[in-house]
Amino acid sequence: MGIKTMKILVTGAAGSLGQCLVKKLILDPSIEVYATDIKKNPFPDTANLHYQAFDLREEAFTQWVEATKPAQVIHLASILQLSANMSRKQAHEIDVQATEQLIKTCLLIAVDKFTITTSGAVYGYYEENKNIITEDREIRGNPDYFYSAHKAEVETIMEQYRISHPQLKQLIFRPGAILGPDFKGPVVDLFQQKFITGLMGYPSPFNFIWSEDVADFMIEGVSSDITGEYNIAGDGALSMAEIAKKLDKFYLALPASLIKIILSIAKPLGLTQYGPEQVKFIKYRPVLSNDKIKARFNHQPRYSSSEVIDAFLESQNSGENHVAS
Repeated sequence: MGIKTMKILVTGAAGSLGQCLVKKLILDPSIEVYATDIKKNPFPDTANLHYQAFDLREEAFTQWVEATKPAQVIHLASILQLSANMSRKQAHEIDVQATEQLIKTCLLIAVDKFTITTSGAVYGYYEENKNIITEDREIRGNPDYFYSAHKAEVETIMEQYRISHPQLKQLIFRPGAILGPDFKGPVVDLFQQKFITGLMGYPSPFNFIWSEDVADFMIEGVSSDITGEYNIAGDGALSMAEIAKKLDKFYLALPASLIKIILSIAKPLGLTQYGPEQVKFIKYRPVLSNDKIKARFNHQPRYSSSEVIDAFLESQNSGENHVAS
């Protein structure tokens, strides 16, 4: 008898996290991976990997999902940053509307489990973010920050479907800042600045998690009956000043009022996508508890938040571009 296979569909597969996950999934011959992204196929030919490039908003994508009939879906596709070619309306179509359409399709074809990464940003950036945040904290988001708002809206939609259609199992991961070999994004952009800027009187703490840990938690979720919502973060958090020290860069703490003035001038001139509202996202960063995920999952984070930065810097220095075991 041949090996019984399980079809898993992965969106956002060409992104940094998506590639890490897919490379791990295809090591298991009992899994048939159906991967998609708007980008071209970044993977070498592999017998149990089937890649198609799609815009998630297209009817062709929905038809492909229906024809594939996966047992599970891992939804990673998301807009991290707006650009000159991407309006907030378009980002909402991809982040929120396409996600709800995918959930509806999953229900239509009787998908067993829907796994998604949202973000610690779902909790929002508020003054009460003084204590470590657990998963029972209210999902609020910030209307003036598209990424936070969209992630919170997606989770609200998922809660509605969890109540109305409990047959579709849900597994939601809320990661802190993800780093890994060859990673790109807002956090890496921060690291590449000539000096690190912070706010006077605010430590602006960051949780970090290594990309392979996120992938390994997902893989355990696929192969188990685990459902629910889980923060993903390494132990501890680092302030902006501590991050600057690790990067061996100068740390400049500025008054919040000054940064607001600078951003209010720079954004209309097209020098930055961020406006003065960005100050609260530096002031009130959520620090995530990882107690729940460590208690429920067999996999445990490889690194603390501090060690994640060390591993990232080492990978940059060594030119590492592989998935470690």
